[in-house]
Amino acid sequence: MAELALIRTTHGLVPATEADRELVQKWKAGQVIHGKFARMRNARFHRKFFSMLDLAFEYWEPVGGLVPRQEKRGIVGLAKFLASYSQNPEAVRRAADAYITQLEVERAEQFPAVDKSREAFREWVTVEAGHFVLVHTPAGIRKEAKSISWANMDDTAFEPLYRDVFNACWRLVLSAHFETEADAMAAAEHMGSFA
Repeated sequence: MAELALIRTTHGLVPATEADRELVQKWKAGQVIHGKFARMRNARFHRKFFSMLDLAFEYWEPVGGLVPRQEKRGIVGLAKFLASYSQNPEAVRRAADAYITQLEVERAEQFPAVDKSREAFREWVTVEAGHFVLVHTPAGIRKEAKSISWANMDDTAFEPLYRDVFNACWRLVLSAHFETEADAMAAAEHMGSFA
């Protein structure tokens, strides 16, 4: 079930964030949508959070291909370990690089088009900010972003999440495009019409 934030305006209920707007656009005209609604305690803070995420998402460009950073770290770590026991450590390192390249090629053939996902970005940056739980999956242990649902989190709990996610957005994306954190925050506020 999707969560949705709406703002009551003189024109009726409108989506609070870009992600909410995208969700509403997926619904067909005339389709009945059912849900439980609660008034949020600080909707402006909520919009500000998503505006900051939207700004980082717009500037973020996926890099690194289809082999995730964690998988590369594992391969390189194993290669370093094996190289320490090898007569030719450089050959082991070259073999690890060739293996990563081979994985990239195979996965590019298997998945020729990969979409840039706003929701996946939000989850990734939330995990990078340290707000996650560890879950067992058939593929092994995975980090899963903590829920930011207003039903699960009041303003007091949301504030450190906001700060940590902004710091992750700054470190991972925004610092390459803005001189200062204040400039990035001002751009996010302008983007979300908070100025």
